[in-house]
Amino acid sequence: MLNTLIVEDNAAYRQSLNQLLAGRFPSMQIAEAADGEDALRQALSRRFDLIFMDIRLPRGNGLDLTKAIKTDFADSVICVITSYDILEYREAAFRNGADHFMVKGESTEAEIVGLIESFLRTRFIALVIVNDKLYRKQLNMLLSIHWPAMIVEEATDEATGLGYAAALKPNVVLLQLESPRSRIKELIRDIRAECPHATLIGMTDDALPVWRPTVNSQGVDYCVPLTPMGHTELVAIVNALQPEQTHH
Repeated sequence: MLNTLIVEDNAAYRQSLNQLLAGRFPSMQIAEAADGEDALRQALSRRFDLIFMDIRLPRGNGLDLTKAIKTDFADSVICVITSYDILEYREAAFRNGADHFMVKGESTEAEIVGLIESFLRTRFIALVIVNDKLYRKQLNMLLSIHWPAMIVEEATDEATGLGYAAALKPNVVLLQLESPRSRIKELIRDIRAECPHATLIGMTDDALPVWRPTVNSQGVDYCVPLTPMGHTELVAIVNALQPEQTHH
């Protein structure tokens, strides 16, 4: 999932940014910190994909925090946010490892959303649309262990999956082939409409020879069984996809 941390002592601005991100990216997991100590504790306890970092904070300084976080999590993207558009601040932010610099009140909602969409295009994203919670978690763990920097998002149902596909534009979609075939055809069509360049991998407990010709003709790129052997096939497929997808 896309893990984001907002470090900001102004409660109104922090909540406003949270609402913007949650509304535009419904799958995003958002944590908040109102001071430097809490921010550092959270940021070093697990990897965040994206961090919005204020400079002036109680019990800490955003620039020092940025440097400390980047030391342990170099691939975390940090956007420094401040009320002061001062050249000295900009230079210090980038010198301490910040990836972006934004000025409160001047950066529009479209610019903030655009920054995140640009960030997502640099990451390999996998969307898992599987009804069974346990198997969904197993697939998430499998992908995360092999590729820690990958963003893996889970969808519990088809409608949620389509929403995530529209927002995240995933590189690969793991789709359980369990619904009636007429519905699978519609779902594949809808996913293709939202993210035409994604690689679709169908997964099923049923006999693959029965499913494969039908779903391949409808736009599924690969079919693998929902078994340990299927896990091996899945890893091989995703491993082959990553160099090309990551390059873009």
